[in-house]
Amino acid sequence: MNDRVAIESIPLYTHLDRINSGLAALGIGAADPIRPDQLFPLDQWHYHDTDAIRAAANHLGLGPASRVLEIGSGIGGPARYLAHSTGCHVTALELQPKVHAVAADLTQRCGLGGRVLHLCGDALSHPIQDAAFDAMVSWLAVLHIPDRRRLYARLARALRPGGGCYVEDLCMRAPFAVQDQRDLRDIVFGVSVTGIDEHADDLRAADFIDVVATDQTADWAPYTSARLAAWQANHASYARAHGEGAYAAQELFYAVIARLFASGSLGGVRLVARVA
Repeated sequence: MNDRVAIESIPLYTHLDRINSGLAALGIGAADPIRPDQLFPLDQWHYHDTDAIRAAANHLGLGPASRVLEIGSGIGGPARYLAHSTGCHVTALELQPKVHAVAADLTQRCGLGGRVLHLCGDALSHPIQDAAFDAMVSWLAVLHIPDRRRLYARLARALRPGGGCYVEDLCMRAPFAVQDQRDLRDIVFGVSVTGIDEHADDLRAADFIDVVATDQTADWAPYTSARLAAWQANHASYARAHGEGAYAAQELFYAVIARLFASGSLGGVRLVARVA
């Protein structure tokens, strides 16, 4: 099984029709225009929704002149929020063709096609122009990429002098039990989850400087537990709108993540850095 096929089997990335179902509940048809803010409750698949994206935009000082590269852009939620809220231009790179297609369609319907360019490809091999971007960002995607050091070397070359890096990712805080390691691999596809120091060292090895790694575990662990409880409490309503299969897939993903955080082995990290 190659990486793309494995990632496509992650429960979070199945039942993509739930996006149109959610829009339909707002009276928005499958080809209708969408206001970007109408999508925000549906397309932010990381922790703390648009607050997390706003924090990155503020840290990086993004504005209308900024050119941003997003790695692992999913259905495009962060890219659209950045473009809509700051006026920046985002190149959004996503590995999965089906997810990429959903993202591109939503962006066009939001009227953001002039500011968000969606590309489908592998971040380790897809052509990326050198010195073309002012910033690179990624939310909970680097963990899926097997050669993190090579990834960061490519991204460092893609940034202009002084360009910034902002990454949120999962990390290992203690060794995983056998079943937890299996779930991390098979349910989460966490193929490059390491300790925080190792992750920061990969950035430094790629010639990033001013690397700051902040442990987010104390914040993310209760967030994942509360997310699972809220999801289960809304079971009947969600299943009526989207189907039991869509509900069950996300419940499985949320439950595994919450359990891995509760075990003390899984954690979260925010890394910021820049090139000279």
